[in-house]
Amino acid sequence: MTEGLYGAEEFDALLHKENVFDGVFECFRRIWDDEDALSDRQLDNSEYRTRLLERELAKVYPTLYDDLRDQMGDHPITSLDDGCGVIMDALSLREGFRLERELADEHDWNVSLSWAPIERLPSETKFICPEWFGVQSPSAVDREDYRYIGDLEVPQLPDTSPEYVWTRHPDKRLEEALKGNYSTEEIEDIYEDTKTLLEDIVHESVHTSFLVTSDHGYVNHLGNSPYSLPDKQEESLSAKFSGRFCEVGNSQAYQLLEQANIIQRVRDHYLVRGHYNWTKRGATKKIMHGGFSLPECMTPVLHIETNAAGGA
Repeated sequence: MTEGLYGAEEFDALLHKENVFDGVFECFRRIWDDEDALSDRQLDNSEYRTRLLERELAKVYPTLYDDLRDQMGDHPITSLDDGCGVIMDALSLREGFRLERELADEHDWNVSLSWAPIERLPSETKFICPEWFGVQSPSAVDREDYRYIGDLEVPQLPDTSPEYVWTRHPDKRLEEALKGNYSTEEIEDIYEDTKTLLEDIVHESVHTSFLVTSDHGYVNHLGNSPYSLPDKQEESLSAKFSGRFCEVGNSQAYQLLEQANIIQRVRDHYLVRGHYNWTKRGATKKIMHGGFSLPECMTPVLHIETNAAGGA
C-alpha cells in the first residue's frame, strides 16, 4: 500500500493489535486527523485515500468484512448507565477525529475518541433504531429519558440519568449535499453546524459525562476512486440496486456480483461491499449508506467529560 496510507505506527497497529480494526482506526486517524481533511480543496484526496486503504486491506485480509460483521452488536450506547448518550445520525469517524481535537482545544473538557461497530446490517437507521429503542424511527421513540432533535435547536432535555438524545444531523444535511451536480453545500459547513449543535447539547444538559456516537457512518463517492467495475457487473448493479443494499432475490445477476465479492449477503439483504459505485441516469447521490464498508460500519465513540454541570 502506498499514498501515505500508514506510517510505522499504523503498520505496527495493523500487525500487532489484538483487533485488526483498531489498526484500521489508526490508519483512519492518519487520513482524517488533518485539520483540512474535510475542506473542499482536500476532501477528494481524503476520500480517495480512505477508499484505497479499504480496497488494499480487503486484498491482504480476506476475512475483513466477515470479522467486522461478527463484532457487531452490544454497541456502547446500549450499556450507558449514567450521563448523556448523544446519537448523531450518520456522524462518521471523519468528523469524530476533528471533534476530538477541536472540542478539547476550545473548551475545558476532557475528550477522547474510540470506535465501535454498528449494531447490525444494513447500515441504515431504520434497522438500527429498533435494536436500541424498539421502534423504526428515532422520531417515534416515546420515553421520558429521550429527546429527538430534528433541527438545530435544542429543546429542554430530560434531566434523567441516563438521558438519550438523537439528532437528525448531520444526516439531514448529508442527504441533500452532493446530490448529483446540483448542490454547492460543503461537507465542512455541515460539520460546523453539527459541532455547534453538539456543543449546545452539552451546555443544555445537566450532565458532565457524555457518550457521543452514531447509528452508522456513510460513504462519499466524490472524486476519483480505485474501485472499478467491468461493464457487465456495473449493469448488474445498476439493474438490481437503487442504493447500497436490497432484499435478497433470485437472479443470476446477484450470483455474478456475489462471486466477484462486490456484494455480500447478510440475512435477508444483499449489501454492496467497499466503495463500488455505478452509473445511473440523472442526478446520483454521492453520499450514501446502507452498505458494508469501513466508514459506514465503524462508528465514532466520543467520551466527553466537562468540569461543571451543563458543560460550562
